[in-house]
Amino acid sequence: MPSLEQLKNFKASFGKIANEGMVLAQLDQPPDDLPLPGSEPAAPVVPEAPVLEPEESTPGFDFDFADLLGSDPESLPPLPAAEPTLEETQAVDLDLPDMGDAALAAGFSDIADTPDVSTEAGDDTADSDALFSDMDDADFASSFPDLPDMDVDLPGFDAEEPLAEEDFGDAFSDMPGGNPEEGEGEGVDLQSGDPFEEFSPDGKGDALNGGEGTGDAGEGIPDIDFSMPDLDDVLGSDAPAGFGIEPDADLSEPEEVVEEIRLSEGDFEKLRETIANYPLNLRIAIEGIIAEQVIAPNLMSSLIKLLVRGGSPKEVASLAEKILNKSIPIPKGFEKKTGEELEQEQASFPYVFVHKFLPVLRLFLVIALLAASVFYLGYTFIFTPLRANSIYKQGYELIPTGAYTQANERFNRAFRIHRQKDWFYRYAEKFRDERQYIYAEEKYDQLLTYYPKDKKGALDYAGMETYSLQNYDKANRIIRRYVLDYSVDDKEGLLAFGDNNLLWGEQSEAEKDAHYEDARSAYARLLEVYGWKDDIVERMLRYFIRVDNLGEVLPLQQYFMSDPKRRKISAPTLAELGGYLLDKRFEEVRGVPDEHIGQIGGIRDVLLQAVQAAPRLPEAHYHLARYYNRFGNSLEERQTLEIAARAFDVAPEEKSRRTQYRLNTQRRLGEILINSREFFAAEEQLIKGIGIYEDALDRRLFTRDPQFGRLYADLGDLEYFTRSGNMPRALEYYLQAERNGWSPPEMQYRIGSAYYQQGQWAPALDRFFAVSTAIPPNRRLLNALGNVSYMRGNYFAAQGYYNRLMTLLDTERARFPMLMPNDRPEHLELAERMMTVRNNLAVTLEALTRATGNRSYRSRALGLYTESARAWDSLTRNPTTMIRAGAGDFGSPGMNLAFLNSRNTLYPEPDYEPQLYIQIDKDVLEPSVWEELVPQDFRLTEVLEPYLPQ
Repeated sequence: MPSLEQLKNFKASFGKIANEGMVLAQLDQPPDDLPLPGSEPAAPVVPEAPVLEPEESTPGFDFDFADLLGSDPESLPPLPAAEPTLEETQAVDLDLPDMGDAALAAGFSDIADTPDVSTEAGDDTADSDALFSDMDDADFASSFPDLPDMDVDLPGFDAEEPLAEEDFGDAFSDMPGGNPEEGEGEGVDLQSGDPFEEFSPDGKGDALNGGEGTGDAGEGIPDIDFSMPDLDDVLGSDAPAGFGIEPDADLSEPEEVVEEIRLSEGDFEKLRETIANYPLNLRIAIEGIIAEQVIAPNLMSSLIKLLVRGGSPKEVASLAEKILNKSIPIPKGFEKKTGEELEQEQASFPYVFVHKFLPVLRLFLVIALLAASVFYLGYTFIFTPLRANSIYKQGYELIPTGAYTQANERFNRAFRIHRQKDWFYRYAEKFRDERQYIYAEEKYDQLLTYYPKDKKGALDYAGMETYSLQNYDKANRIIRRYVLDYSVDDKEGLLAFGDNNLLWGEQSEAEKDAHYEDARSAYARLLEVYGWKDDIVERMLRYFIRVDNLGEVLPLQQYFMSDPKRRKISAPTLAELGGYLLDKRFEEVRGVPDEHIGQIGGIRDVLLQAVQAAPRLPEAHYHLARYYNRFGNSLEERQTLEIAARAFDVAPEEKSRRTQYRLNTQRRLGEILINSREFFAAEEQLIKGIGIYEDALDRRLFTRDPQFGRLYADLGDLEYFTRSGNMPRALEYYLQAERNGWSPPEMQYRIGSAYYQQGQWAPALDRFFAVSTAIPPNRRLLNALGNVSYMRGNYFAAQGYYNRLMTLLDTERARFPMLMPNDRPEHLELAERMMTVRNNLAVTLEALTRATGNRSYRSRALGLYTESARAWDSLTRNPTTMIRAGAGDFGSPGMNLAFLNSRNTLYPEPDYEPQLYIQIDKDVLEPSVWEELVPQDFRLTEVLEPYLPQ
């Protein structure tokens, strides 16, 4: 049962058929109203016949629009239809709920407001049979009282008898109210969807047309001739213009003969499928044209044929625009073709190529492109860096093994594969640590070639040139070119430039003033640009220390020491400040002393603060040890030096000054160990210091220096005094010390003594003579000169040295009233020297006798023999028993050579040679520190076999 709302909608739409309201108004008749259910019945109104879907069992019949509209259908005004605008058509959602006969009941004029117009049947609505159940012929005729009679002749049927519903068979199976599932031809279904969905203007397939049908129920139904010849008379001349024709159309022209539209079942299905595939706005326009617009038959025929043929949306839209006189936009996605054309097109090579091959090819190309991109990116940014990094690492690990060439080759091979900046740093630093500075410079040059603005690389390169190679000029060029040229006031660059020139001035005496001025300018520029910063002020303090400006150093010392928590100063600068103040405090004054020396104080506090700030800083411990040495605290000095030596071992080498401090530490520690009679530990420290010194010479950190030659001299003293008989080794160290500029008179004497003990009389005489010109001759030197002169055969020179020695000994003997050699060691030494010099002088005089033939020399020689023999007797006689020592008495001072020589003079022996006391002193100094540390194991009176000249 249809609802009241549906009846109202149908009522409204029914009244709009054929402009009923307008016609009744022109005839001055009141509008008829259809009674609603439950109200008083009104005159029946014949509703517009719904479009019926043809069935196979329904016979066709002809439905001629010309007969319906009269002889001149173009003279009728068009039915008003609410056509959707372009905006409304585009705004319609394609996915809207289906509308059934309720939309039909609302009238075709409201089709633009309908959310969706379905082109397929199947939407069931309420049964509309009730609308016609109460309407009889009289009511229907009363609705149009003035219209002429319309004769409809249906052969085989009685016009007086109403047609039963079942007489139409399945012809109205799709009418509202029918149920397709209950069987064919049972009732009329008003909910079959769009009433014009299966409309067929040519009558083909329509249940109401007079065409040929295939259904059983329609057999024998003749064609219906439906005509309204008096319609023009009814409407009169006042019919509204524009009823489907142009206003200025010439109606007198003969009408074009249009072929009758007939649709088969297949054509009807094609028409439905074609419309269903069109966009919504075009479907609405087509349905409006078919359902509401009264258009020329030729245009309707063209439209139907185009739809049956499956015309493209563009073609149909063009025809619809011509009919409706408005634009109908077609989306690009609805440019579709017919099934046959689509099949033909799909079977063509271009279609297969474009729609099947190209998508696969495009997918393949996309995948290939992605794979190639992934491969390229992976190879470029993952595999290549990893491979190069592996080769870099292999070369880097070869550097500590000494394979520097192979390591550099690995670097070059990895560099050609992939350049990595970090490996330049690593290789350069490793080569620098291994002291392979050529390779290190090569790496830094390559780094700055490819990365010229790399400040870290430039500063590291300049630092190596400054502190390791002392190539200050090159360091200045690097800093200027790669740092200051890009940023004139770069803080790190100016600091490095000032530090380099500060060290350059320290090493270059000739140009130190110019370099110190460059350093001062850099620091002053920093103070001007960056203000009074502690690190810049600290550099200025170091500058004043280097130029020995004590008046500026003391205020800056007070500046930093007054508030050490707020004002930061580095431990190296504190250590340097403490060492400078220590040197100024105890320096040897030459000329006018500095007026600020009396203000020096707090040296120990400065050094202790440096030690606390950096316990591993070796300079702080070194200067503190020097401070303890100045004040005689040997225990603290030794402990501090040992700490300093360990700190120097682990500290990196920065500059030549640190190397100098380290060498001084090694030497001073060796001397302390020697004084403590720890000779083996002292030898170890001295050998270590010599290794450091020779390495520094090889690297040209500084030239040979006499103060470092003392290392060789001290090591030679250990060999000379503590290891008897190893004179060649001692002589080697002494000569090394001499080559380094350390050659004091005592060492010259030891060199001569070493030559003497090896029987090398000529170099020994040269050394002894050089000593005699450097220091006043003493009894030790005169004895050595006399002996070596005699050994060389220079008897007159030996006579002169012995005579001078005897005079010196006699003068010394005169200071003692009585010699007591058994009680006092100094008396014993004096007695022995007097005994040996008399014997040696007598032997020299005998040689002169043989050489000159002058017998006076022999006479004097006999007297000297007698005095020497008497002195030997005094030294060897037992002071208690007064018994002379025998020849086998080993407690005696050797043999009485004077007695033997005098006996040979009186009783000559054929092969006898006069004997000489050949022993000389090991040290020329009196007293000798070494003789106190290592007591001599020989005496001058010891008889030795003379060395043969070599």
